Amino acid sequence: MFKVIMCLVIVFSSGVVGFSLSNKLSKRKEILEMFSLELNSCATRIRYSSDTLARIFSHRFNDYVFSDEKSFYIQWSEVVKFYEKYLIKDDVELLKSFAQNLGTADIETEIGNINMYIEMLKLNISDAHECITKKSKLYRVLSLSAGLMVSILLI
Repeated sequence: MFKVIMCLVIVFSSGVVGFSLSNKLSKRKEILEMFSLELNSCATRIRYSSDTLARIFSHRFNDYVFSDEKSFYIQWSEVVKFYEKYLIKDDVELLKSFAQNLGTADIETEIGNINMYIEMLKLNISDAHECITKKSKLYRVLSLSAGLMVSILLI
């Protein structure tokens, strides 16, 4: 009886691991799409308002409140760090590089830079979509198969 319960626990836990890895892939795509939409919205606000970067970007990314007293890049890095566990290294580097020179040029150049980063995010979103279609099912099936194999070996 103990072996049967142990086998069920192993199969269940391996299935949970596979589904959580699969969910992480989907979460990456959702976060990148959210950043793309929010950057687009911020570009519109930059064009049509004279607010500071802190006011334009505040309450957008996980309700983070930007401050005029601190460097925008440092605050942006804190926002990106919150999402780091779901993103890959390239996504994090892209998002961090976005804020390095933000606020140093005229409005048209800033909007052009934001649009450029939105396009680069779209490439990463399509990469995330490909990862979901290729790896998501693999993670689920492989983890369940490994759990079943270990369970069979224990019996």
